Amino acid sequence: MNREIRKFIVIEAIVSGLFNFFINGMASALIYHKADYIPADIIGFAIDEFIICMCIGILTALVSKAGLKRHKLAETQTGGPLTRFLSRLLRRAVLFGTLLGLVMFLAVFALTFSIFTLFSITEIPFGVYIPVKCTIIALLAAGATVLELYSGMHKP
Repeated sequence: MNREIRKFIVIEAIVSGLFNFFINGMASALIYHKADYIPADIIGFAIDEFIICMCIGILTALVSKAGLKRHKLAETQTGGPLTRFLSRLLRRAVLFGTLLGLVMFLAVFALTFSIFTLFSITEIPFGVYIPVKCTIIALLAAGATVLELYSGMHKP
């Protein structure tokens, strides 16, 4: 993979991460704008994380696939069996995004649930919740974008 392609992937990942950082931050701030503490019930967080992970997975898959076609980078590289499988899966972007969203949700939920249980967290200060949530969402979106772009560049 040459330098220009790597630079393209990095720029797309940064843009995706920043976009999700600000959009999710604004949405969370609007929802909890008058709260000093955010209730840390596991069901509420599970629903929130599921919706966010599914949106990130599906929307970034669709945008990444379109970006690869627009820049004529789709299926230009060769790779191993895993990248070929992911490239074939990306042909159905919604399915790829759904599976990626489910995997992200399971990982984030397992981490959240274990931290909340381990430290007996029942509420989170607003000033801590927003930056932590936005940072985690930005990292998830950037990672999803890198995976989808890398998968889409390889021949099935």
